[in-house]
Amino acid sequence: MKASNLPFSAEIKRATEERRKKLILVIHAVCFFIFSIHILLDTYYQDYKSVPFTSTMFILVTLSFFIFYQKGKYDHASYAILMILAVETIAVVFIYHFDDYTPGFIFPFILATFSLFSWKRGLIFSITFLLFLVLALFYYQESLHVSVFLHNEVAIPNFISILLITFVFAIYYETTRIDAYKRLINSNYKKDLLYNEIHHRVKNNLNIVSSMLAIQAEQEDQKTQEIIQASKNRIDAMAMVHSMLYVSNDLEKVNAKRFIEKLYLNIQSTINDHVKIVFKSQEIELSLNEIIPIGLIINELVTNSFKYAFKETKNPKIVIVLNSHKNNILLTYFDNGIGYDLNKIQNFGLKLVNLNVKQLKGNLKISYKHGLCYKIIYKRSSNV
Repeated sequence: MKASNLPFSAEIKRATEERRKKLILVIHAVCFFIFSIHILLDTYYQDYKSVPFTSTMFILVTLSFFIFYQKGKYDHASYAILMILAVETIAVVFIYHFDDYTPGFIFPFILATFSLFSWKRGLIFSITFLLFLVLALFYYQESLHVSVFLHNEVAIPNFISILLITFVFAIYYETTRIDAYKRLINSNYKKDLLYNEIHHRVKNNLNIVSSMLAIQAEQEDQKTQEIIQASKNRIDAMAMVHSMLYVSNDLEKVNAKRFIEKLYLNIQSTINDHVKIVFKSQEIELSLNEIIPIGLIINELVTNSFKYAFKETKNPKIVIVLNSHKNNILLTYFDNGIGYDLNKIQNFGLKLVNLNVKQLKGNLKISYKHGLCYKIIYKRSSNV
């Protein structure tokens, strides 16, 4: 039995990468907004000390977005945005001597490191940045002497407390997020195993029924054998769906093109191998509720064409076209045979076609120009 579509670690990585992609986009947008606001406010109040730095950082954020993020280089974009925040924070520290909005850059910076990386890498990155900031402050002693903030007995403990709370929250958030991913993916893994087992057993049971019908047909006359063979083909069509779902990466949808190709080749091998079948289809993924009715419809139409259409046709031909347009699926079936009177021939197969069209909540149109043509169209929203 197929254990899983992807290795467990690969599922975790894929889920994390999707989350990181969205977060990097959000952080770029936030940086655009914050830097723009600060440039406008500083210009309005004629405080030009940090405008050159902030403007440079704004340009670098823009370059990071177009050079890295837009091209899918999310790791490079992560490091770029964090370095931009780090440089901006350190520059503002020494411009305003830690007495302005610097903490407003430090907190988002720390949260960003935990959002863009794992909590361990985020912790190392954040501590490295803060240590560098502290060492830089001790190196430039004038910043220590003139800063009101660094000599405020209440401000520093409050700042350290908020910093620790931010760290604790970020670590807790990241560890619980990873744990939630693991539990969710483990649950999906078990569900996939269950679905695989169900499809496998249904396929086996249908194959057993098909084999029983084949054995029974050997003991019957020619006419009864044809009836049993038609029933066997219908069961084989349904078994084929479950067989393809069992080996598919998607347990709920089947590639319609591959399914129909296998289906008509199977019918052709059991009835007639002298009919040319032309099949054209887009790469469409159809659900179980769609593919089984479509498979039964094609099975009945091909069988009826073999039985009734080509008795006097020199170059028998069947054309099957499956297209998707917006939310509509269009199935066109044509044979160049002699056609037949639907009022006289209303066998079980044609009744089954009408029932399956109703199940799809679709419309059926039949034309008789140069053969027989069926056009079936339905909206996917009513089935998926």
